[in-house]
Amino acid sequence: MSLSVLGAIHTIIAIVAIIFAIAAFIQSGKIQPGTTTGNYYSILTVLACLTAFGLSKAGGFNPGHALSILILVFLGIAYLLRRSSKGWTKYIQNFLMTTTLLLSLIPAVNETLTRIPLGHPLATDISSPAIAKTLMALLVLYVVALILQSVFIRKMQTATHRE
Repeated sequence: MSLSVLGAIHTIIAIVAIIFAIAAFIQSGKIQPGTTTGNYYSILTVLACLTAFGLSKAGGFNPGHALSILILVFLGIAYLLRRSSKGWTKYIQNFLMTTTLLLSLIPAVNETLTRIPLGHPLATDISSPAIAKTLMALLVLYVVALILQSVFIRKMQTATHRE
């Protein structure tokens, strides 16, 4: 199955967004709105979500569209929380931004594993064990990342209060 022009554009945008997310994690351990990498990630993720609305294998609204809506809502809330000075908002913002990445990776895993390698994909459909195992590994990484990010935020807040 080949990609449509919109599908190819969507895929390129989504891959570059994920690259910016990885860069953000390497730089600061999180995707932070307002930073260069965080802003590029967010802009590209919004574009990926918007282009996803034009894609549907079965026609009509699908789970990928629902994920796109959720991602857009989470990004919007995370950016609104930048204006708050309350300490707990950093945790919520971090949760929202990290969750947007996880939600973006769900259809990415499904589409990738059902398409590659060409002619003999690793998975036949969303119920494939390869997809389930990959998503479970991503969920574990997500939980570990959230824990580590929360510990880091707590340490930063404690250090700030001591000064």
